Amino acid sequence: PGGLALCTSLLQTHFTGDWAKFDAVACCEAGGFVYASALASRIDLPLLLIREAGKLLPPIVSVIKPPSHISSLAFNDSKEKRIEMERDVVPRGASVVVVDDVLSTGETLGAVLQLLDEASIRAEDVIIMVVAEFPVHHGRELLRQRGFGRINIQSLLVFGGA
Repeated sequence: PGGLALCTSLLQTHFTGDWAKFDAVACCEAGGFVYASALASRIDLPLLLIREAGKLLPPIVSVIKPPSHISSLAFNDSKEKRIEMERDVVPRGASVVVVDDVLSTGETLGAVLQLLDEASIRAEDVIIMVVAEFPVHHGRELLRQRGFGRINIQSLLVFGGA
């Protein structure tokens, strides 16, 4: 009991930016929904939901989300999937905090950053906050390789070193 409230409080207080300078909190299903919705409510910012393809009404922006080696092994699923968000749900050039439960391989966050870019939200206007990070899976390295190396990533917990 109280775990979500504690985690939300930690996300809010450990944030190194200025909440007043951000326009929205974004999250990708499903793990990020829990933390991002509680955080957005607590700091009074709109919540931007990024969903699997086919769950939102048009107009939408969509990108391919490649499978990670972890999800491919766990779910025996190596197909590419798409993620999407409503077009113009936040203004062009908005500042967004992306909240997710885990940063491991970086595939999900890489797709989220690509999607935000397609929606005219620049990488320099994005900060990522994750509850747990697993550096052994080289997620930050993948984000650097995809051109997102300058993104500010803040992790509450880091397992196995950084």
